[in-house]
Amino acid sequence: MKRILPVLLFVLLLAVSCTSVPKRTIDTSAKYELKPANFELNPQNTVFSAEGSVTMWLNVPQYRGRFNGDYEILSASSETWRMMITGPLNISVATVIIKGETADIFHEGKWDKGPWSVISKQLFNAEVDGNLLSLMLGGRFRFDGGCAERQGGEMLCKSGDTFYKLKDGEVVEVASGDLYIVNEKSGWHGIYKSKNAFIFKNKKFTKVEKFEDSLFEVPKEDEKDEFDEL
Repeated sequence: MKRILPVLLFVLLLAVSCTSVPKRTIDTSAKYELKPANFELNPQNTVFSAEGSVTMWLNVPQYRGRFNGDYEILSASSETWRMMITGPLNISVATVIIKGETADIFHEGKWDKGPWSVISKQLFNAEVDGNLLSLMLGGRFRFDGGCAERQGGEMLCKSGDTFYKLKDGEVVEVASGDLYIVNEKSGWHGIYKSKNAFIFKNKKFTKVEKFEDSLFEVPKEDEKDEFDEL
């Protein structure tokens, strides 16, 4: 697949990051007495739109450094997304339509297709699936796995290879392999292989009854993008 971010040359201000890396507190190597558990957070927020600011530490061949921009994200389900990222002067950096494990990204004036796992790594320096993305944006989050109670009102839960630390019914930290994410006042701060990966800072959340299906379809060459008409 072709490199997806050449447009950044014109619209991004890349700089060496001095942002501190939050400390990881989940010990994924320890053994926990987990009891079967399943729950949902924000079950009413299945379909939504979210807006905010995003910081990404890019690690692609042409561009390495920190980018500060904004996002607008639409979610029709945990599998169906439309993500729009803009840079300085509100210039479009990337538009991504995600459907399950496949994503289409608009760059260089055309759409390109690839696995979401690959595209998410190029954008956020880490793989971010739909369930986790929904959690960070304030949408519906589903858990099915095992949990163990801890001191101080905390709970440690595990589903597959992913650990979640909860306090007062809220997820405050996530750890999965080389990626861990901490819920801070400044937003959701992702760290991959001990280096900054991304920060999502939510500014606006809107619950939506339903989106038009066309918003999550790639327009044909002779068609206007449905979102441009809104």
